[in-house]
Amino acid sequence: MSGELCAFCGDEYIVDLLEFWTEERAWMFDACCEAAHEELCEMLARDLEGAREWVRELFADYGYPIRRVYASESEMALRVDFGLELRDISLVEAKAFIGEHHRHNAPPVSWRWGHAVYNGHELIAVAMVGRPVARMIDASKVVEVNRLCVNHELDSELTWKACSMLYTAAAKEAERRGFEKVITYTLETEAGTSLRYARWKPEHTTRAQSWNRGARKRTDKAPTCRKIRWARHLKPVVVPKVDDRREMEREAKRYGLELPDAEPVMQDDAA
Repeated sequence: MSGELCAFCGDEYIVDLLEFWTEERAWMFDACCEAAHEELCEMLARDLEGAREWVRELFADYGYPIRRVYASESEMALRVDFGLELRDISLVEAKAFIGEHHRHNAPPVSWRWGHAVYNGHELIAVAMVGRPVARMIDASKVVEVNRLCVNHELDSELTWKACSMLYTAAAKEAERRGFEKVITYTLETEAGTSLRYARWKPEHTTRAQSWNRGARKRTDKAPTCRKIRWARHLKPVVVPKVDDRREMEREAKRYGLELPDAEPVMQDDAA
């Protein structure tokens, strides 16, 4: 990155991205002189938010589009946020990720499809979509995000908006497959901010109860507190229909023919 003359050394003002370690998200830049380098370091330390656009342009010049640079509290250093990328994921990969990172649930049994979010090379969040757990919900019309999981060991800056991206992707795919609604559950103590951001709405609060029954012995492996059921209603798939009468009228007008009066449409009696 070059500009005007440097106020310190008098040469052309130059800032270069000297080294970049993608896996560590670490980087090092160089300047035309030591004084210019120190000034840039002070600027980043003093006002990283204000210098964000400058940093993004620096990385873009070298072919690295990034979302932002942030100060990592865990490493006490500046790190690169590449931004979010939505990808497909296999059942095996999704279950392995959830088994390692989910806070209070094991991987679900149900599976129709899944979504994954990457930040750079790193898998940071996963969603598994399957049949509704509640037996009274019509599985031919409704699908459920049975599990959504984020790697909370990462800096929160890297996972920012990952959950809402997954909920949105699940809804879009459900709509594409012809489902009328997609649902999911959160603990009553969870705010559901990502769901609201993805335009889901709370529609029901379940009772706090155990899965164990007298006629169906089970060991509870998940929280038994009250849960909020969230839903997003999807647009019905409209199949375009050909208006035969209108087509016939156009053809008759074209060839100078006359059509008989249209027959009344008979409707079935209500059941």
